[in-house]
Amino acid sequence: MATAILKDTYGFLRWRLVPVRMLGKLKKTLARPARPPRAETRFDRDKLARIENDGIAPATPIAPPLLDEIREKYMPRAAQVVPRTAGHPFENVMRAEDFTADDPVFRLAFSEEVLGAADAYFDGHFLFDSIQVLHSFPTEGKLRASQMWHKDYGDNKSLHLVMYVNDVEDDADGPFVYIDRQRSKSVARRPIIRRLSDDDIAGEIGGSDFQRFFGKAGEGVLVDPSACYHYGSRCRNGRTAVFVTFNTATPYEPMQEPLKSARRQAAEEARKVRPDLPCEYIDAILEA
Repeated sequence: MATAILKDTYGFLRWRLVPVRMLGKLKKTLARPARPPRAETRFDRDKLARIENDGIAPATPIAPPLLDEIREKYMPRAAQVVPRTAGHPFENVMRAEDFTADDPVFRLAFSEEVLGAADAYFDGHFLFDSIQVLHSFPTEGKLRASQMWHKDYGDNKSLHLVMYVNDVEDDADGPFVYIDRQRSKSVARRPIIRRLSDDDIAGEIGGSDFQRFFGKAGEGVLVDPSACYHYGSRCRNGRTAVFVTFNTATPYEPMQEPLKSARRQAAEEARKVRPDLPCEYIDAILEA
């Protein structure tokens, strides 16, 4: 009983307290094995500079045939999502069995544009955190979870691909809203992970001219969610988006499900998508 209480207490502290997460990262870093040779990446250096300076850069829009595949497979699943009145205002409609070379989202995650961005941003020392298709549903009442301003604390350095599966053209569609890296630095740091209202964050950055990413289906951004305060999923219309997330090789948090349980299968399938990459490299970034 006492052991269970201690475990639950540590879990709460690790989730809420930034220093506890940092201590865990230090332990992982000291025990980190040598990494295999990195793959050569041709990722756009101007985009890399924008992510490093601003925390965000436009992603290359995906080709219409690939977008059609994604929409055909995942939009019917999104339509079946039942809204909930509590918890996260979205649901992941990608399943463990989808991590195959035949899946269009899986192929996108391992494309040169996406994987090359992660390789360049982390200088080769990175891990997959998740590959997801998130459907955000309309909600009412008090803002909750990711609808409030926050930074992600899966690691001290992260990278999202956020790619819309349906058009997001106004606030009713639930755009990704963010503050760039430099302005985010003006938000006071606290040892406890923060969730802020619009008024709270406007008071800290000196204004409410927040930046919104609007786009057509197939358009996206590459953003460091650990550096840029942001929110999403404030929808009056449903929004479906691909989220591919990477962390450093020593993240605060373990890989997310369902990728975590399917990572060995994912590594085998990734070799079919990217036969140009060393097997050891693929195994390393998936911890397979």
